[in-house]
Amino acid sequence: MGNVINARRRHLWARFSASPAATFAAYAGCVLIWGTTWLGIKVSLTGLPAVTGAGLRFMLASGFLYMLGRLLRIDLRRNAPPFHLIAVLALTMFGLNYALTYVAETHLASGLVAVIFGTMPFFIFAFAHVMVGERAGRNTIVGALLALGGVAMISLVGDVRADVLYVLATLIASASSGFANVYLKRFAHVEPLATLPPAMLLAGIAMAAYGLGLERTDWHRAIAPASIAALAYLAIFGSAIAFYLNHWLLQRIDSGTMGLSALMIPVIAVVVGAVFGHEIFGLRDLLGALLVIGGVWLSMTRSRENVAAAAEAHLVA
Repeated sequence: MGNVINARRRHLWARFSASPAATFAAYAGCVLIWGTTWLGIKVSLTGLPAVTGAGLRFMLASGFLYMLGRLLRIDLRRNAPPFHLIAVLALTMFGLNYALTYVAETHLASGLVAVIFGTMPFFIFAFAHVMVGERAGRNTIVGALLALGGVAMISLVGDVRADVLYVLATLIASASSGFANVYLKRFAHVEPLATLPPAMLLAGIAMAAYGLGLERTDWHRAIAPASIAALAYLAIFGSAIAFYLNHWLLQRIDSGTMGLSALMIPVIAVVVGAVFGHEIFGLRDLLGALLVIGGVWLSMTRSRENVAAAAEAHLVA
């Protein structure tokens, strides 16, 4: 009897995970989680230097995903991805991307970093066109530009002058993340719990070694409760869970649609900052949020049909 119940539960879960509702829930989860990480990074930087903090974050995330893989009895040898995929993800998705973003946050206003990083969908459109043959339509590009304007309206307040070097670092981080998502799309069929942990571990060790060797760490501040809590949240939710969902989504939707999440994340970040960081959410922020929502909706008009078709095909298979 127990086996029958368990089999029915697995069947129902399989049907749900293959449905558009599951895709929407996972996409919303990514946006919500990554929308809160801006505040988490801000808190983390009060206790740990930039590169050291990023390295420890991914080492912890890797350990969490390895434990999850063991609990789910994932055969790591049988599902082992090609090493070049691990190396590329370690360098681009977790290495350059986060090291440069953390460093930029120490020298630029977080709002400016959010706007510059909002260029990621356009890098994805370009890389996807060349690497996987995805074509971004006119609605997609116009909608993304509108949403980027909304991000700028929300984030660019007051003096936005910045050091060109750190602006360039953020652009490189954005391009690196865009490339990584398209490269992963080419291998989206591989098991996430066999792919993400070694890539995170490799990047984490490299960044932690660099940071501990060249950055000055105040360990009294680093082990403060707020610093530890922020690091744990960024590792488990902002890295392990969010990147698992990201990989799962790339098995079901195109990389351009996934990249549009970068334009919605600042909206969540502003709301989180207002609720938990005692920041102000005014009329300008509301108008910017509406512009982002409208732009993303326009960009995803065709993508929603593609998601439903892909989900139906996955369910039939």
